[in-house]
Amino acid sequence: MNEVLTKITNGIYALGVKAGAVRNEMIASWVMQVSFEPPLVAVAVHKTRFTHGLLLEAGEFTLSILGGEQAGIVNQLKGAKEVTENTIGGVEVETASNGAPVLKDCVGYVELKIVRSVENGDHTLFIGEVTRAKIVSGGAPLSAFELDHYYGG
Repeated sequence: MNEVLTKITNGIYALGVKAGAVRNEMIASWVMQVSFEPPLVAVAVHKTRFTHGLLLEAGEFTLSILGGEQAGIVNQLKGAKEVTENTIGGVEVETASNGAPVLKDCVGYVELKIVRSVENGDHTLFIGEVTRAKIVSGGAPLSAFELDHYYGG
């Protein structure tokens, strides 16, 4: 079964969230658009991730679309990381209009307001309505198949 499940294609995104004074970015690959009208995007986050609790508290988040040349920053946004005013894990960030961080260098990003969350096994599916979208550099997005490690199966 794992051999087949790891063939499902996924993009690579940086999920940004701000809850109170706490800001964080994490790598997310289980992301998909689930509605045109209203524009809805779903992201699955493991229940044990630090960001999971922040999402529940904040009620909104961002998704920065990583570009094909950005595979090197994936490890910088995994696990515990240093957070400064302008960086998270050494990656430059800016503040989106919803208060959550976005990558300064990315293909583009969306800002989302959580409209529903559904617990599914060991992950929660957060469904967010897109409140703002912006192209930053354009270009081709990064795919999970371009990384050394595949999150799936």
